[in-house]
Amino acid sequence: MNRRSFLKATATASGGFLLSFYADDLTAVGAEFRPNGYVRIDANGTITVWAKNPDMGQGIKTGLAMMIAEELDADWARVRVEQADLNRAWYGGQGAGGSDGTPSDGPLGQRAGSIARAMLISAAAARWGVDPSECETSKSVVRHRASNRTLGYGSLAAAAAVLPVPKEAPLKDPSRYTIIGKPTKGVDTPKIVRGQPIYGLDVRVPNMLFAVIEKCPVHGGRPLSVDSRAAMAVPGVKRIMMIDGAENPTHLRPGVAVIANSTWAAMKGREALRVTWDEGKGAAESSDTLHAQFEQLARTPGKVLADRGDVNAAIAAATTKVDAVFEAPFLAHATLEPQNCVAEVSGDRCEIWGPLQMPTSGAEVVAGVLGIPKENVAIHMTRIGGGFGRRLMSDYAAEAAVVSKAIGGPVQVVWSREDDMRHDYYRPAGYHHVRAALDARGQMTAWHHHLITTSRNTYRRGQNPEDTETYGLIAPVNPDPKKQFDYDFQPTLIPNCRVEYSEALTSLATGAWRAPSHNFNAFVIESVIDELAHSAKVDPLALRASYYGSKADFPSEGMESSTFDPSRLKRVMMLAAERAGWGSRPPTGRARGIAVHYTFGSYAAEVAEVSVDAKNRLRVHRVVAAVDVGIAVNPLSVEAQTQGGIIDGLSAAMFGAITVDRGRVKQATFDDYPLLRHRDAPQIDVHIVPSTEKPTGFGEIALPPLAPAVANAIFAATGRRVRRLPIVSAGFTF
Repeated sequence: MNRRSFLKATATASGGFLLSFYADDLTAVGAEFRPNGYVRIDANGTITVWAKNPDMGQGIKTGLAMMIAEELDADWARVRVEQADLNRAWYGGQGAGGSDGTPSDGPLGQRAGSIARAMLISAAAARWGVDPSECETSKSVVRHRASNRTLGYGSLAAAAAVLPVPKEAPLKDPSRYTIIGKPTKGVDTPKIVRGQPIYGLDVRVPNMLFAVIEKCPVHGGRPLSVDSRAAMAVPGVKRIMMIDGAENPTHLRPGVAVIANSTWAAMKGREALRVTWDEGKGAAESSDTLHAQFEQLARTPGKVLADRGDVNAAIAAATTKVDAVFEAPFLAHATLEPQNCVAEVSGDRCEIWGPLQMPTSGAEVVAGVLGIPKENVAIHMTRIGGGFGRRLMSDYAAEAAVVSKAIGGPVQVVWSREDDMRHDYYRPAGYHHVRAALDARGQMTAWHHHLITTSRNTYRRGQNPEDTETYGLIAPVNPDPKKQFDYDFQPTLIPNCRVEYSEALTSLATGAWRAPSHNFNAFVIESVIDELAHSAKVDPLALRASYYGSKADFPSEGMESSTFDPSRLKRVMMLAAERAGWGSRPPTGRARGIAVHYTFGSYAAEVAEVSVDAKNRLRVHRVVAAVDVGIAVNPLSVEAQTQGGIIDGLSAAMFGAITVDRGRVKQATFDDYPLLRHRDAPQIDVHIVPSTEKPTGFGEIALPPLAPAVANAIFAATGRRVRRLPIVSAGFTF
């Protein structure tokens, strides 16, 4: 652009900005048309669409591009999709988490596409001397209906570029969709198959060095002194430096960095370090001491978060009762691409290349540890080789930044598998005591849930420990519509219901793990429901449906509108049951279990079909899933994420457990933290509910129902209840 052009920022509905290019002559913009940060059209008709959020396998890079291209009425074959860099002016917040990309950022992209389409129509109408209302678009072409004249988008790019940018433009009617709802291959799939350098570990910049960081083996510890003489003698090692850490440990943890001209040299240098550690209070912690703490806390009431009716009286008068304890271990994220990042600090500016899940907050973290304005941090997002919540933290970017600042040049920080396993931000361990009851008619009359966890909110220096731990717990109707969905509860019609919370203390780092809190809360709830139904000899589907109610039963006036609609929850349950043959006898030697859950705005139900032989060898033969994500933007991606969530959920349910001894994590690699093998994967049948509702997220939706569906099937096969995960701890093998 030349100096006669200028910029104009317009506010978006969500508080972000679209930065539009304006010019006073055609030569200022040439033949390129870029009305906003999402879309560019070249004179040859090529359309480039920018994906604002990082892709870690959840498919948002393809899905968001499809939503933009749909409203643009583009020819998908002419669309190129690029990963956007961090740009606060164009995109507002950028990040991926909570299955929120599609519902929150999709509409912004659609708006950008519709505005670009309106401008192209205006440019064509001006050229023909007709009213824009007489024109329509299809596959990157504007057509004048009366004369059947057409102009391609490329030929209109220069003229459209000098038009005023409208604040709004009408969206297409969903009945006219030609891209949304069609199975579409991932835009990065060819690069992934060919092994092209698109991940963080692939990044190389000139004159880059490499660093690894030794951290205290005890969580919460820090280095006191280091003898680096042997490490500095390793060929290729350039420097050893101490990292103090930040006040918030999710931003930066203390350690000792070894900088070298290769990762191998850095790792060999680290092996030669002699560090004296202050292990702190964490050295007294073990899995046994944590379990004892859970049991002690369970003996006293917790903080009451929801309470209605008289739980104790209802249980005393009930015909069928369950009184059960469930225990969840810490879980590692075990991303196949370990943490890594490249940083180059120059003066008061920093440039980052890497797999950041939350680049907006990542820039703030990096700025904080460097003491520079966040506006001075540039972030180039790479594709992410697995996130699952681990990369909500940007500590690895902060590590690269402080090392780069110290050495005065670019550096790539790389974590080994052992680093990643032993210094993760683990899924909080938890302990649940549930009392529930049915009356003589088989109706749910009481539910008392005492939840005890090691809060990730406390670890990240949040105010209320329960705020991140209660997602998906069932609760009574709240008399205050403004608080109907506080704590991300799922409200029910259970007349006597109490939810309590107690916090257990730990030195371990904790964080979000795929479908945070839902991932184990669903296991507890759906296991208890199944036990009640079996004990009372009532239909487990009918029992669930009896307390779901209808959308009208749960009026909400909160700041955030909820998509919760019990009728949709019932629909996925019935669909999964029907497709699994729930009412028929399973194949000889097999048994079925069902579970249902509402997670982050979407609905999933799963039926697991298992067998257990005389030696307690478990086989999950088949999982039938039904999901409701509103309009499925890309059914191929929804299917893939459902399959992936089921595999991930089964792997964690069967094997996943981080154990602690003297403050040290015992697991180090996939030898002692195994993942599900291909030979053990079940047949997975995915059924997507046809819908006209607004699209919702799906990256985490399929995981929560898996473990309880399998556990309920194990009971049906053996008569044994699994109340503690992983399943292998109950004596089963795979």
